[in-house]
Order: sequence, then C-alpha cells, then structure tokens
Amino acid sequence: MADTIEIRDLVLRIPGLDRNDARELGHEVARRLSEELPTWPLRRHPGAIDLRVTVPAGTPRHQLPRVIAEQIARALR
Repeated sequence: MADTIEIRDLVLRIPGLDRNDARELGHEVARRLSEELPTWPLRRHPGAIDLRVTVPAGTPRHQLPRVIAEQIARALR
C-alpha cells in the first residue's frame, strides 16, 4: 500500500453551515484523517472513491468531523 493518501476533493453539503463553517469542517475532517488513518487497518489500496456520508440527525457540530472521518475510513477498508 502507498505511504500517502491524497484527498483531491472533499465536498461537504451540510444544511445550516455557511461557507466558512463548511471549510473549517473540511479542514478538521482532513486533519483527523491525516492523524488517524495510519492507525486504521486499511486492507486495500485506496483508489478514487465516491462516498455519501449520512450523519444521524441531532449529531452535535463538534462530533461531525469524527463521524465523517470514520465513515471515510470504513469506505477504505
């Protein structure tokens, strides 16, 4: 498996977030992935993925990066 994973596009459409909040959330998701992906057992080389993430209603804003990053990681396993 390659030592690096490149995220070229991360598009987040979340009702209620303005552009700046969405950008901040995207940075936080990318930061989490960069810190945590090396610890997750990825069983295949990640190619391009198109992923729709579903976040449970009522998920607090501060938990969104974790929930999104975990679902991306699951898609890579």
